[in-house]
Amino acid sequence: MTLGDPDRAARDTRLYDDLSRVNNDLATLEREMVKKNVELAKLNEQKDRILGVVAHDLRNPLGVILTYSEFLEAEASDVLNAEQRQFVAAIKETSEFMLHMVTDLLDITAIEAGHLNLDRQPTDLGLLVLRNVTLNRVLAARKEIEVKLDPVPALPPIALDSGKIEQVLNNLIGNAVKFSGRGSLVRVVLTLSKEFVTVAVTDQGPGIPASDLPQLFKPFGKASVRSTEGEQGTGLGLAIVHNIVDGHGGHIWVESEVGKGSTFSFTLPVASALVHAEPI
Repeated sequence: MTLGDPDRAARDTRLYDDLSRVNNDLATLEREMVKKNVELAKLNEQKDRILGVVAHDLRNPLGVILTYSEFLEAEASDVLNAEQRQFVAAIKETSEFMLHMVTDLLDITAIEAGHLNLDRQPTDLGLLVLRNVTLNRVLAARKEIEVKLDPVPALPPIALDSGKIEQVLNNLIGNAVKFSGRGSLVRVVLTLSKEFVTVAVTDQGPGIPASDLPQLFKPFGKASVRSTEGEQGTGLGLAIVHNIVDGHGGHIWVESEVGKGSTFSFTLPVASALVHAEPI
């Protein structure tokens, strides 16, 4: 074969044409992908906006239904027969669950849109946890479950959004009660290290299979374990909790073994207690 071989030149030309065509096709596909991604982002934003509006509009009427059912249960139970009292209890339970669901949808929509606003102020975390445990003891008493708070160490003021951290505590303690049997114990422990304070909530429930653990903090990532008395959940609570803790610069995790209960722990940094409000 010589350098002037026409067959080789023709092959080189065809190869060059093929490569050019492939490059052009790849460039076209890349432009199409960029276009589709922009369209998907717009659709996702529109979805979040519609979901937020719908959830917001549902919250007020659901709140009214819940309030009226609570009034009937408290003030009119003497004039209702047994079946009517069951109806009122069902209305209350259902509206309460739906209101929680709507609130969770609003929270997760805001988080996904990057609108989790934290108003972080120097706070006595020990007092906040004590108050929250006291409130949750009332709910736990319905299942004859004891919520025990271990002695709290002396803590410095911690910069946090108290309302959001209350939401974290309500979720973790509420879940512990939900998945625990009657007469069991839920234990809350605070420990202090040089850089972090750790809050741990331990239950004596059935435990969580290892295969379920990676999904727990994702939206709708429910475990296969069922609540002990049919209590319902939205599947959004732990995803919201994860984002709240992460927004505070902390970390949340779970340790569990089937048949031996679960411990959900989260940390909050104690390095600074400066007052500041910031969007996350």
